[in-house]
Amino acid sequence: MRLQPIVYTTDVARAVEWYAAVLGAEPAYSSDSWTSFDLGGATLGIHHVDGLPVRGRVELSLVADSLENVLERLNGHGIGAAGPIEGQPFGRSVVLHDPDGTPVQVNEHH
Repeated sequence: MRLQPIVYTTDVARAVEWYAAVLGAEPAYSSDSWTSFDLGGATLGIHHVDGLPVRGRVELSLVADSLENVLERLNGHGIGAAGPIEGQPFGRSVVLHDPDGTPVQVNEHH
């Protein structure tokens, strides 16, 4: 599994310029709504939203080979609470909640 924090922004170009300068790296992928930086085993995502519900919102996202394997592991530990698996333009995702209720999105890419 790979760690993928996501920074939400209303201005992708501005955010990408800032993160590129801070990281000293160019984006590995870029589109109007999503830009990612590969950072030695982790990926930082910059994602466009029309409005920010909370200023500076960052979301924890993980990328897995198989959502079913992740859910099976959780069920094996008696931790079966998860939202439905949803189709996404990049593949599929499911939202889990840690013991404190923090949402963690787990993605499976095509």
